[in-house]
Amino acid sequence: MWCLSSCQTIGKNRTTVNRRDWRPTPLQVIFKSSSKQSRFSYSNVLLHAKKGNTTTEPEVNGSEISRFPKFIRLLRILTTRPGDVLECHLEVVELGSDQTPNYDALSYTWGHPIRVNCDHKDPKRSRTIKCNGRRFPVTENLFECLIQLRESHYDRYLWVDAICINQDDSNERAEQVSIMSEIYRSAEHVIIWLGPSDTFTKPALELITSLSQLPKDERRTIDPGALNNARNTALLGRANSREHWRALVLLFGRTWFTRAWVVQELVLARNTMILCGQYVFAWEDIVTVSDFMASRTSPRVFQAHISSHETETTLAYKNPAKLAAIKRDVGIKDNDTLLRSLIRCRTYEASNDRDKVYSLLGLPGHRSDSSPKLFPDYNSSVAKAYTDLAEHILENSSDLHILAHAEGDSFRNISGLPTWVPDWSVKKDLGLKITGYTRYQADGGLPCFKELRGEGVLALRGFELDTITRIGDSKENVNKTKDCSDWLDLLSEVEHEYPTRDHRDAFWRTLLIDTDPSRTVPVKKPWENSFYVWMKLCDHEPSEEDKRGAADFETSFTHSLNLRLFRTASGHLGCGTLSCRKGDLIWIIQGSRVPLILRPVHQKDSTVYNLVGGTYLHGFMQGEAFKGQEFKEVVLI
Repeated sequence: MWCLSSCQTIGKNRTTVNRRDWRPTPLQVIFKSSSKQSRFSYSNVLLHAKKGNTTTEPEVNGSEISRFPKFIRLLRILTTRPGDVLECHLEVVELGSDQTPNYDALSYTWGHPIRVNCDHKDPKRSRTIKCNGRRFPVTENLFECLIQLRESHYDRYLWVDAICINQDDSNERAEQVSIMSEIYRSAEHVIIWLGPSDTFTKPALELITSLSQLPKDERRTIDPGALNNARNTALLGRANSREHWRALVLLFGRTWFTRAWVVQELVLARNTMILCGQYVFAWEDIVTVSDFMASRTSPRVFQAHISSHETETTLAYKNPAKLAAIKRDVGIKDNDTLLRSLIRCRTYEASNDRDKVYSLLGLPGHRSDSSPKLFPDYNSSVAKAYTDLAEHILENSSDLHILAHAEGDSFRNISGLPTWVPDWSVKKDLGLKITGYTRYQADGGLPCFKELRGEGVLALRGFELDTITRIGDSKENVNKTKDCSDWLDLLSEVEHEYPTRDHRDAFWRTLLIDTDPSRTVPVKKPWENSFYVWMKLCDHEPSEEDKRGAADFETSFTHSLNLRLFRTASGHLGCGTLSCRKGDLIWIIQGSRVPLILRPVHQKDSTVYNLVGGTYLHGFMQGEAFKGQEFKEVVLI
């Protein structure tokens, strides 16, 4: 395993510099003799040659940038006494040349490393280091990381965005963002810094190690909500304690697991080392545990292990599994990688809303220099960045899957977006929560038809299937209150109107989008009774098997909570975006795997619509609607 230059593994045997052995490096001697306490200036380490009073920078226009040599800055941490001001040396190198030294890249978060203490504002650079002998302000989390590396005898070139990019120069920032994928791909190692350790770090490492070492079949028998379970204790030993499970929750709740930029930093890494203070974690073990938690437990069970003021962390336990899925997608190398990554990372944070898109452009298959629309431009509006991305995806995709993620006016922060363009700044888990929707084929597999007509106009072909006549409570609210009386009233209503149909089977299948963690469609388990046990509506004392079924039902139910139940004029049950309302129309559109909910812009004009979002409509997810239907043009704005 790769280790620091002193060949000491960071872990339980934390290494520090011995004051008696300290000697200044040659660079240190130079800086000691000429050091000034003035503020650092990038004018001394320009990325591009200077001619006269101007800097010869390549024009930042997307497709042109790849023709120019790519220059980056790298730093070295200088050896100083523990307690002295941390010093580093910054120099310019050409990326990808024969003279480029071996270097590592740092993946970290600018703000507080623990989410409950993070206010999501632009973090202050409250600490000072010396860079090329001059004062350089850095954030607290970066400072802690550099100190940890210095104390561990780290002696390699390192790329750190906050230092190696002039963050006050928007042109340089855009240029460097456009080659960031190459920077991380070329790094020998990516060092992932989760933040300083705390009292929870060691027990989290113990539980992750114990869980990841179990055979998969044995691990699946672990019940995270049963601290007194004899089998849990037999398999996990002392790690099956409230302290250990809470520590695991809080580790996954660290800010690094929720930031948009870490996606490409991790996915493109050739080798990784994960540090939390002096402790080392294996990425494969973290993914194994995250995948186990995502498929075996609900947020309520996970939340039970933490105090109420820490509830913001509860869903972050799925994020490592999402990152692993993106890494797998990248290996497939198809045109849908970027969209699937955007969907998976919808809850991720970015201080600049443009970065929800720009942070993923370096993923293979969607390099920003391949399309002018995808080149980062921090001077353009967020609405333009999102619209350009949507148009690019439509132009390069054989389907309309992106439309199912627009989600309507309940999930809009950015003004000026066409209704068919998703607002990626909304940080909620939205949609049916089945990333590609490939298990559905509501359009019957017909070839996609789409025509971008400019000014935010998109033309499609399809037919109107049904109308929403009543909307029910949201899944999220029922999950919180355990009051499903509104749903039962809606169910009773359609049973009275259409007594020959099996509405109760359709009811629980609709709530689960008729799929489960095994990814089968339709669900094979007979879960109707499980819903009533979970809601405490059964007229008998549930058996242990009933309770296990109810727990499994809850895990599947809570996978997609930002949906609401509805019924249609024809008595069918559906589950769609929270933005839907009575009178909205359900359409089958060529190229869309799921039905789309449309809303007429003008009552007198039935050809122009706003897109509300995608939906599950029971009985119409596999092309069943195709019976003498006439397709016509529909225009979205």
